Amino acid sequence: MTRPPDLSEQDLKHLELLQSVISRLSNNSFLVKGWCITLNSVLIAVAHGRPNWRTVPVVVAVAIGFWLLDGYYLRQERLFRSLYEKIVAGGQDPPPRFTMDAHRYGAETPWLPVLLSRPMLFCYGVLATAASLLISFFS
Repeated sequence: MTRPPDLSEQDLKHLELLQSVISRLSNNSFLVKGWCITLNSVLIAVAHGRPNWRTVPVVVAVAIGFWLLDGYYLRQERLFRSLYEKIVAGGQDPPPRFTMDAHRYGAETPWLPVLLSRPMLFCYGVLATAASLLISFFS
């Protein structure tokens, strides 16, 4: 196994910048999940008081909207992680120093695999299905 090249002080600062962006994106993803669960719980509680089939599309639309937003944050996080890894690895074609252009220098990260990853499916797919079944059961 080859040892990564020694990183300069500037490279370490660059990695710290990237790590702070990755942490913020991860925190945003966590907050989006929390808001989605909270909002769906409120919608289920409202639907329980007055059961109505029209609530189901609203609950599913809310879950899909938050799913897409969380997918955006997760995709961005993966792009920045790949940029981070490229800087640490060094190699023949390193990214420019202090670049934050993860789209150009990070690894290709398509949307669909991110949206259909197990954590995303488990969180939002189960949430939308369970909320729909609960509302349908009570109406």
